[in-house]
Amino acid sequence: MRVIFRADASVMIGTGHVMRCLTLAEVLRDAGASCAFVIRNHPGHLADRIAARGFDVKLLDPPIGQGGTAPPVHASWAGVPWQQDAEETRAVMGVDADWLVVDHYAFDARWQRAVAGPEMRIMVIDDLADRSHEADLLLDQNLGREASDYDGLVPERCQRLIGPRYALLRPEFSAARAASLAGRLGRPLRHIVITMGGTDAIDATSCVLDALRGASLPDDAHLTVVMGRDAPALERVQTLAVQMPWPTEVVIDVADMAGLMAEADLAIGAGGSTTWERCCMGLPSIVVETADNQKESVRALVTHLVSPDVGPLQSDEFPARLRMAIEMHFYGGGNLDQRIATAASHCEGKGALQVCERLALTVKSRNEPYDEAVLKVRSASFSDMHDVWLWRNVGVTLSHYRSKVAPSLASHAVWFRAALDDSNLWMAIVEVDKTPAAHVRFDLVDDSAGQAEVSIYLNPAFRGRGLGCHVLRAAIAEAHNHDLTSFFAEAHTVNGASRRIFADAGFREIGMRECFVQMERIDPTGEAL
Repeated sequence: MRVIFRADASVMIGTGHVMRCLTLAEVLRDAGASCAFVIRNHPGHLADRIAARGFDVKLLDPPIGQGGTAPPVHASWAGVPWQQDAEETRAVMGVDADWLVVDHYAFDARWQRAVAGPEMRIMVIDDLADRSHEADLLLDQNLGREASDYDGLVPERCQRLIGPRYALLRPEFSAARAASLAGRLGRPLRHIVITMGGTDAIDATSCVLDALRGASLPDDAHLTVVMGRDAPALERVQTLAVQMPWPTEVVIDVADMAGLMAEADLAIGAGGSTTWERCCMGLPSIVVETADNQKESVRALVTHLVSPDVGPLQSDEFPARLRMAIEMHFYGGGNLDQRIATAASHCEGKGALQVCERLALTVKSRNEPYDEAVLKVRSASFSDMHDVWLWRNVGVTLSHYRSKVAPSLASHAVWFRAALDDSNLWMAIVEVDKTPAAHVRFDLVDDSAGQAEVSIYLNPAFRGRGLGCHVLRAAIAEAHNHDLTSFFAEAHTVNGASRRIFADAGFREIGMRECFVQMERIDPTGEAL
């Protein structure tokens, strides 16, 4: 599998977009994928850091000005008009990539359509839900975000990975999580970590340090300030650190952030990707809104009790509210354990692995059969009755079928037992790794032609993994042993996922009936097409 990443870092943009893509790229490489990056030559572009991690980097020409104008809102972040960026990106990335991963607020569906080839899939990493995307997979790791926020912004076929459980964290965070949580029990509160972003273009770090001067903290408190080497205010922060009332260390380009967070008792940080690193480690945090595009995400963190409300950095009340929040942490007593548990509950640190699995499974060739030990087809038995009832009546499935009323379990049991005895109907269960993954039903339409109507209900636990067409193909191949060689199906016009499964399994659309697309597949040999 070959994956191309298109993301940028700069003093204005920050480093978060490139760093989370770099995390995903390393996980993908460990799984056997080939990854490369396309980035623009902005000040602070991080190309050297990407190359040092062993990835090929294509560096686009420096920006020529402010780039495009809205829409989208952040169009200027590209540094050039989107049409130019699309042309340059397409020219350097090649045509043989399986996935193009785009993490950039400046680009929308127009750019994505212009860059991706016909066989290339697109994954978009977004935080804003403010523009359209031509995406097969979308990741928004923000707390409080709902999949419905992207209704009308992505195609029906697009899988949506929503929430901090999918946050792209390096594996060392999940590895250090248990020890970090255990180490907080009964420990004195002394150590504050301040992380305001890799570049911190607005020098939020100095604002935080200035506000802290008047705080009432234990005499043995100490501070660690994390900054990137390209941060414009690095020297100013180093000067301020020497003047602080408590020992204050400034560390640059930290190699072991998980270890540092495990040792810390409180973090003050911007509302970026490091929020989920802190949550994974159970590190109580005060999250500071440093930019307008963080307003919604920071508000969600406050609502879900991950952070106290200190207001935006630019407000006159910020210094006093920050000092009050810190003092409440050190002297507030009883609810510290609850704050730790609340933070830790939102992110386990395995998002990069889950996203890697989604990308790999979707790329699996449509014609590549699963190993027989992994995927098996068998006839359904009455012991499958309860599972099929659940799969049939999951909300998203129910909304796409003619009957919008879920049958009771008792009535379904009566029907299921009769269906097992019906010679004009064959019900298959497809197992993946010995786990029931799908129910495929064949209703005989024309005995003389060996034609059956096909319907499929996927186990919700297996949805979004790119398995639908594979289990359907496997069931159809087995249906040949039941003298079935011609297949018919219907899918609701808005059920893009189902239509794609049937198309990938060799069906072609032949007509419409009410709101349902009719499809057929003729397979004289009974073998998968």
